Amino acid sequence: MSSIKINIGANFIGRIWSAAIGILLIPLYIKYLGIESYGLVGFYATLVGSLTILDMGLTATLNRELAKQGAKNRTNKDIRNLAFSLECIYWCIGLLISLVVILLSGFIAKHWVNVESLSVPVVKNSIILMGIVLAFQWPIALYDGGLRGLEKHVLNNTIAVIMTTLRAAGVIVVLKYYSATLDAFFLWQAGISFLYVMIMKIALWKKMPSHYERSKFSKEQIKTVWRFAAGMTSISAVTFFIAQIDKIVLSKILPLSQFGYYTLAFTIASSITLIVMPLSLTFFPRFTKLVAAGNDEELKSLYHKACRLMATFIFPVSFVLIFFIQDILGIWTRSEVTTQNTYLLSQVLIIGSMFNALMVLPYNLIIAHGWVSFSIYQNAIAAVILVPMLFLWTNLYGAMGATFVWLSVNAGYIFISQPLMHRRLLKTELGKWYWNDTLLPMIPSLLIVLLIKIFLKYFMPEFPHNLLLIGCILAIAFAVSILNMSDTRLLLKKALKF
Repeated sequence: MSSIKINIGANFIGRIWSAAIGILLIPLYIKYLGIESYGLVGFYATLVGSLTILDMGLTATLNRELAKQGAKNRTNKDIRNLAFSLECIYWCIGLLISLVVILLSGFIAKHWVNVESLSVPVVKNSIILMGIVLAFQWPIALYDGGLRGLEKHVLNNTIAVIMTTLRAAGVIVVLKYYSATLDAFFLWQAGISFLYVMIMKIALWKKMPSHYERSKFSKEQIKTVWRFAAGMTSISAVTFFIAQIDKIVLSKILPLSQFGYYTLAFTIASSITLIVMPLSLTFFPRFTKLVAAGNDEELKSLYHKACRLMATFIFPVSFVLIFFIQDILGIWTRSEVTTQNTYLLSQVLIIGSMFNALMVLPYNLIIAHGWVSFSIYQNAIAAVILVPMLFLWTNLYGAMGATFVWLSVNAGYIFISQPLMHRRLLKTELGKWYWNDTLLPMIPSLLIVLLIKIFLKYFMPEFPHNLLLIGCILAIAFAVSILNMSDTRLLLKKALKF
């Protein structure tokens, strides 16, 4: 368990820092570039998210195969050849994506994004630079997946912290002192992405199981994993519609400035993944090893502990964001216009993201069992029902309509997908997941944050809402959430020697 604690700590520090520094600097991006140019940065993020469909399940495959190598009879030579084969395929995909984006830059600039004050040549040039950035950024995900599969979380997150700090904070220096232009922004991203991917490549191969022969492309090793990779590709394809179609549609329908507000709101809602990803990255390899070893009892125990731990952290953050997002936006952006255009979108998206976060560990359990067809059918059905709703609601209600699509999808996962999943995996554990792992951690956080919000509104309406106050509220919510759970109380007692 000590290694799990170290890995959780490393993932929390790495993922929270890496994501938080980018989020916290958004007001400066808007300040130096303007909201319309920031909308184009949001378009790049949408482009990256949309193209994950072309990952073809390779990142998850490498992660899974490296995680279970100790429980499966596979030689060091075989695992190195598999990794090299997947690496070659991944680089080819990245270069192809880059070329296609560059070739389509004129079409996208003229016929897709709705510019207001930016000129078409400026937008076209920015999209060409996006293609160059993608060529270098694309393979980073594969190396990240490989290091996680090897459980080299400390090394992986150390690199991530350094490189994302250079990428996010360094560009502020460029914009302020060199050139406050989109060209300068994306050129910096390209340079740092190239450095990042080279470091990740070296790190993965240094930590791979050793073998005296040089690694080579192996069709035989590809054949051993193609079914799982194909299944993960199918999951990516249907998940794409769920996770990215709203932003794609909005990037076409809305002016870039309005799309910028939606991007900002979604970025805030996605901050919940700062909590989710470290735990997911830590527990997925453990789930995979226990499944491969057939250790069902230990898997069941670890699953519930992990889900309770996840919920214990998710709910305090979510409820503080939901009830105090208007104050947070006002303090953070220092813009009344941005705050008024963003806070309602943020509230709905945060609720949807909270539901989504709760389903991450059940999803990890499904993938650890190799049951990829479940996620394929689940997301395909959701896409068939909800994609038409997206076009309808977006045309009727604009960006707000798209937020309710996101909420509806993730509510469906909680109340429909989870019962279906537990009919096959951990069959008797559904009730325990709903009650012990979800509702019990949720109730204290909801009550304490809601009561504080009501008290401040009706009894202290003039009291200034600053970051110190919101931080104290979050700390109180965390304390109540942690002390409410028996597992965490025992850990605290042991740590404090009660």
